[in-house]
Amino acid sequence: MTIGQVKHYKFRTYDKGSYPVQIVTPDDGYYIHNFFDVKPWSPSGRYLAVLKLPFQDREPAPEDEAVVCLIDLQEQSMVELCKTKGWGMQVGAHICWGNSDDELFFNDKEKGEVFAYKLNPHTGEKVRLAGSVYQASKDGRYIYSPNLSVVNYSQMGYGAAIAPEHSNPPPIGASDEDGLWRTDVASNQRELLFSYKQAYDLLPDKRDVEGARFVFFHVKINPQQTRLMQVVRCLFDDGRPILPFIVTMNMDGSDAKLALPYEFWLKGSHHPDWHSNGREILMNINLKRLRFSVFAEDGQSLRLVAPFATGGGHPSYSKDGRYILTDAYTSEAEFVNENFEVPIRLIDTVAGTDERIVDIWTLAGTDTAGDFRCDPHPVWSEDNQYICFNGTPEGRRQVLIADLSKLWQ
Repeated sequence: MTIGQVKHYKFRTYDKGSYPVQIVTPDDGYYIHNFFDVKPWSPSGRYLAVLKLPFQDREPAPEDEAVVCLIDLQEQSMVELCKTKGWGMQVGAHICWGNSDDELFFNDKEKGEVFAYKLNPHTGEKVRLAGSVYQASKDGRYIYSPNLSVVNYSQMGYGAAIAPEHSNPPPIGASDEDGLWRTDVASNQRELLFSYKQAYDLLPDKRDVEGARFVFFHVKINPQQTRLMQVVRCLFDDGRPILPFIVTMNMDGSDAKLALPYEFWLKGSHHPDWHSNGREILMNINLKRLRFSVFAEDGQSLRLVAPFATGGGHPSYSKDGRYILTDAYTSEAEFVNENFEVPIRLIDTVAGTDERIVDIWTLAGTDTAGDFRCDPHPVWSEDNQYICFNGTPEGRRQVLIADLSKLWQ
């Protein structure tokens, strides 16, 4: 059962790029995909999952609804699948594909509880799951998520809006009753895979985080589906800066390692992602300026990659480990052009080039920017032939696809 009819429309050409680019969402509203490490394409590559927002200039209130949508890239059509209250401005409802075009996961919310649905986008069959989703395993067997009812205490836009009467901050101290949760989709059973207390225990010196409220933020699965990365944030009521660090672990929570202690998450560093080799992590590290840096899953062997380029944006590797794809924030003045547009960048680590392949406006210079910015979040397709990203080419949030197939010819 769908809430809308199939809408046919023409994709629009976007001409501010050195590769062919199309706007693939219709001009009837505001749309975003998920994040730079979650592929919006279905496993076959035919469909694209996006979220239609009801507005673009404020945070959602607890009862505001967005719409999960399915784009048919072959037919140039879209259908509105179902509504959700479990979304944020930056990553939407954490829409993820499972093991086929018939399996889509997304979050919804009831009072103070954020939970996921498994949805067949072609039949409308929908199953409520015991836990929420941040990322899903490629086989669709498990979904992984931190507690999305408290994520917004760390940063708005990544969890769901919870009404004050249902909202409680994470407790002071590293609780052993909350953390990273895994839901078995078939049995619909949820288990605590890795707790705040387990993350705390990995820190060699715990004095700086005494009295902190622990929040698990991004969780990321490596391409080989063998390791998890969990970003941890320590929040302080007295105004001290957040202390973030990274842990990695096996898919069952075992063999946990401290990958990046907070002492090395220097001021301005951001956005870790798995290297395509599945054993290392790529991240913007502030070494006098932002640099693309790589380190092992256990924190060893920190090194610069692409030393000729300034880091920034949301970087991710191509499958062969040659190219780094990223965007830029409007605050990264080095990259913003005279039209307040930011680039989609393609860094060739072999040839030593940093190519600005697309320029895109993201609401810079308007009242809608800042906390309600439209980050491009560029993401590779599974075969690396395409990239998908957000932008506001006509003043409204839209989703675009660039064809990079000539890169591999």
